[in-house]
Amino acid sequence: MSRTVRATIAALFGYARFVAAFAIGLALVPFILHHLGATMYGYWLASGELMAYAALAEFGVLVTLPWLIAEADGRGDRDRIRELVTTGGGAALLSAAVCLLVSVVLWFALPRVLHLAPELRSAVIGPVLVVALLGAVAHPLRVFGCVLAGLQDVRYAGVVDLLVLLLGPALTVVFLLQGYGLYALAFATAVPQVLAGVCNLLRVGALAPDLLRGWRRPAWSAIRRLYVEGSGAWMAGWGWRLISASDGLVLAALGRPTAVAALAFTNKLAQALTQMSWVPCDSGLPGLASLAGETQGLRLKQTIVVMVRVYLALAGAVACVILAVNPAFVRGWLGLNFYAGANANLLIATLVVTMSFGHAISVVSSVLGQRVQIGVATFAAGVIHVALAFGLGLRLGIVGILIAGVLSHGLVFTAMSWRPFARATGMPETALFDDVVRPWLLRMAPLAVLSLLIQELIGTPPLAVTIVLGGVIGMAAVWHMRPLYLSFGPVRALYDRVFRWLPIRAASGA
Repeated sequence: MSRTVRATIAALFGYARFVAAFAIGLALVPFILHHLGATMYGYWLASGELMAYAALAEFGVLVTLPWLIAEADGRGDRDRIRELVTTGGGAALLSAAVCLLVSVVLWFALPRVLHLAPELRSAVIGPVLVVALLGAVAHPLRVFGCVLAGLQDVRYAGVVDLLVLLLGPALTVVFLLQGYGLYALAFATAVPQVLAGVCNLLRVGALAPDLLRGWRRPAWSAIRRLYVEGSGAWMAGWGWRLISASDGLVLAALGRPTAVAALAFTNKLAQALTQMSWVPCDSGLPGLASLAGETQGLRLKQTIVVMVRVYLALAGAVACVILAVNPAFVRGWLGLNFYAGANANLLIATLVVTMSFGHAISVVSSVLGQRVQIGVATFAAGVIHVALAFGLGLRLGIVGILIAGVLSHGLVFTAMSWRPFARATGMPETALFDDVVRPWLLRMAPLAVLSLLIQELIGTPPLAVTIVLGGVIGMAAVWHMRPLYLSFGPVRALYDRVFRWLPIRAASGA
């Protein structure tokens, strides 16, 4: 099976997960709000952001492990893969212990950070502890998911991810109906992770049993090297966490728990669509690592240029959907009280683009070895984001929080990561602007203006009409951007499926 076919299959499963998650979320969020209320749900979201910092104690091992396995697989080095499995397992066990320790510390700090009233403490901190304990059990099992990702077992991984996606909401509904409150969300979050880890272990035993035989106790020096390999991804994880998952925590710390829910729901569609837009290229990252292992320099550079074009082209389509229909979507879905306003919506659309561009630069550079440099840049941008978020959030609320994101990631991170990307790819800094950014801007500008006009014209139609209109706008934007991405295999395959009824021209430029 070729890399293009594998990446295409992974992308198709990714889109299936998106459709399922989107449909489930439409029904599940109002259901949760009905049973918990906006304030309690806001505290849950904020506590989740705080406890997510504990997961960063795994030092980036599980982020880089699939890339290292894919690179070794590209060389046909089974002994190296087996060594990575045992070393990764040892590192994951140590990380799980550290994660649990950090979780306990954060658990004690949670009431003070979130300003929880005494009557709310037991209702919030108990479920958080459940997530921490089960997460520590699931963490070492994630190594086997990394093995499957590195070997690009895309069909199995896609099926398991879909089943896990369905199991979480099912548990949420059952336990909420039984009156378990936030414990329902806790079990729905943690139990599927444990089950997925067990299933992945069994799959590795069936697919590559040689990787589970002949294990030797990993040397501390090998574990330390793996931690060094993952240190860049670990710092990047901290930076991304500070940028993308601290906003609700900041608002709660500023004494605005209801604003947490408003920001989360106004940003809900953008987050889902942004993740969807990353699917085609993220699915191709193991293939990119494998290609780098084959040392095909010219082909590698051409692939990178097209991949970054794809990230930006699809992010532009998402931004158009947010500008055009997100206000109507939120108002029709949950009501006007949960919409954060026009200025916030414009900033969210801007963040879609800046974070997608940053994600593209980050993952490509990291796969190609510039992990530490990118990690430092991301962490620095994250620290600056939190400082700006507190200062601007105190004055401007949600709008200030979003402005902090645009500044920290759109300016700070881009400036700091431009040179590591050039070193990793062997391309001058100007090449990325000439080959990617400028042609994208020329095609995006008229789309953005048109999307803002559509927002003014449609008002608040029925939710079903809004969803259909958003889909039409997104597909039209994708079609308009087609010269930027049609030479990328997985995207071309998806494009052919969606637009097979249109005449298609091969296009190489803007």
